[in-house]
Amino acid sequence: MAVTSSAFRRPALLGLGAGLAVTALVLSGCAGRESGGTTTDAADCDPGFTETEVRIGVSVPMSGPAAAYGPIGTAIEAYFDDVNEAGGLEFSDGVTRDVVVTVMDDGYDPAKTAVNVRQLVEQDEVFALAGVLGTGAAIATSEYVTEEGVPYLYAGTGSDAILALSATSPYTTGFMPQYDFEVKTLSEYILANDPDATVAILYQNDEFGESIRANFEARFEGTGVEIVAEESYEVASGTVDSQVTNLADSGADWFLDWAVGTFATQSLKKKAELGWDATTVINAPAADATFFLIPAGEGASDGVVSIAYAKDITDASLAGDAGWDAYAAFAEAHSDAFDPRSVPAAAGYSTAQLLEISLANMDGCTRDALLESATSFDGETIDLLPNDVTISTSPEYPYVFSELKVQVFNGANWELQDEVFTQQ
Repeated sequence: MAVTSSAFRRPALLGLGAGLAVTALVLSGCAGRESGGTTTDAADCDPGFTETEVRIGVSVPMSGPAAAYGPIGTAIEAYFDDVNEAGGLEFSDGVTRDVVVTVMDDGYDPAKTAVNVRQLVEQDEVFALAGVLGTGAAIATSEYVTEEGVPYLYAGTGSDAILALSATSPYTTGFMPQYDFEVKTLSEYILANDPDATVAILYQNDEFGESIRANFEARFEGTGVEIVAEESYEVASGTVDSQVTNLADSGADWFLDWAVGTFATQSLKKKAELGWDATTVINAPAADATFFLIPAGEGASDGVVSIAYAKDITDASLAGDAGWDAYAAFAEAHSDAFDPRSVPAAAGYSTAQLLEISLANMDGCTRDALLESATSFDGETIDLLPNDVTISTSPEYPYVFSELKVQVFNGANWELQDEVFTQQ
């Protein structure tokens, strides 16, 4: 019996502690039935896996310009602290172990990430790494984790580079939807709603931005959609106002806004100031209502379109949904550690649940066994998945998500659309 998050979702009225106790019991029951209670021989285990604990390492920016993503690590650590306090996680050998998480700050510097990863593997002797943020970090460490055979699971990136790396560096998997899958989904949405659309694109002047631009061009080639304007911006620049002004002058019907962070807020605000009447499509990393969309000003984000691979944690109307309630209880219990409205914290919570399933279902105590478990999900669910979306993984496609939905922002919250888009 596969262990899935849906099997241990808990009503908010149970309280967090009671819910985690239920989690431990359900995981215990499933693991025991699968394994027959055979105890793992510690001599056969890889570093970081003992009779009493499994050690996991996380490197994320806790300081610097990307510190807003630090709650990814904080939430992963808090989640497993709760699991441990409730009795630990039972593995397929019938033994209950603590999952001990060590979080290090890399300031969003790939070189620092590489140093942290070496320390986590060689000094802290972690069994695996999880939730590390960024494409640069994943690329900078891929050769090392492959040489060491250490799973580098659910990295905070959807870069196409992860797929390219997988042939030689199969230990790295991406948490975010593959960027090309994101482009595919949104291109199909545009074509279905406006087959003769004119489109303008704003993108970063780097590998990330150039790949997005090229992917959109490829998706629209041979269709009635025409790209009429393109503008890039430098990450080191102070504003994107001039780029948005130039794009608005094109009169395009759709604005593909691939600015990130505060640049996304600036672009939405400037578009509204210009009175540019185009439908805005925004990238997943910038689709944070609390920190990026609403700050653009009243009306500036109305009707914005993006992909959806998680429930809107800020939408109180979702109360009563078992998964949303479970996260809300968790976030409230840890509100001293992170803002309950933090989307990165929600990503950390989901990462922890994915890791929990992978650990509970692994066959044995080797790092390769964990990688095999993480890349063989079949219709799994976790608390914050959009309704009707499931997770299936494979070694050939090193990303968590092969199903997505589209969502539209109503000025206060995201509204999920019905159709499920698939990667194939």
